[in-house]
Amino acid sequence: MRRSRPLLGTYVEITADSSGIVEAGFAAVERIQALLSAHDPKSELSRINCLAHRQDVEVSAETFAVLERATHWWRSSGGVFDVVAAGERSLAEARIPRHSAQPRPAERDFRIVTLDGRKVQLAGPACLDLGGIAKGYAVDEAVRAMRRCGADRGLVNAGGDLYGFGAEPWSIVVVDPRTRRPVVDVLLHDEALATSACIDGSSAHLPAGADWLSVTVRAPNACDADALTKIVWAAPANVEELLRGAGAHAFGIRPDGRIEEVGRPALAA
Repeated sequence: MRRSRPLLGTYVEITADSSGIVEAGFAAVERIQALLSAHDPKSELSRINCLAHRQDVEVSAETFAVLERATHWWRSSGGVFDVVAAGERSLAEARIPRHSAQPRPAERDFRIVTLDGRKVQLAGPACLDLGGIAKGYAVDEAVRAMRRCGADRGLVNAGGDLYGFGAEPWSIVVVDPRTRRPVVDVLLHDEALATSACIDGSSAHLPAGADWLSVTVRAPNACDADALTKIVWAAPANVEELLRGAGAHAFGIRPDGRIEEVGRPALAA
């Protein structure tokens, strides 16, 4: 059974053996969207952006987990992965709205974020955009919900952030973002795959000037795979070390169409 719904700014497709399992997966995705959408003025993320420079904002376990992982990748990548800098760019380019109670950002660096317990504080007015990691986390939450319902096999695909599980691998096709021509077939078995692509040079989460059309990461979870596509795109000096530490592998498509692996082989089944 395969169903698709507009969520997370894309289409989320869930495949499983029963409608109950599919619905459990969608419910998990909808919950993460309600918590972490920068477009929703009532979300926990919007509350952080509006209030956390003046007072502590207490958040759910899910929101805190995403912020903790964003902190990890910011530190590990030497600041390459920065949801505060991405938020400032997203606001400036009108990719996300500035809500009526939200101040104009004065800070552009993740170091102004403090996490304590489940409380979030900002050292000054800032805008966090979790679009570079939250979609992957939502995929992981959907898979956990499906497994709690007894799913033995399933696939969750949120606009290129995927997780496939079950006895048999899932065949996933990665395409050239310019032509949509299939270029790589990946067999996914109890793991995640995430792809980030940019062909017009405009993205809040992908650094400008990189010599990639797309970057794909396979990893044990979709949250890390999602974040790592942006880090691999920026190519910091320790990128291979970061991939190894996460048990991840990566490949990208160059402008001339070449497929290039980063670090250990990523294309083996």
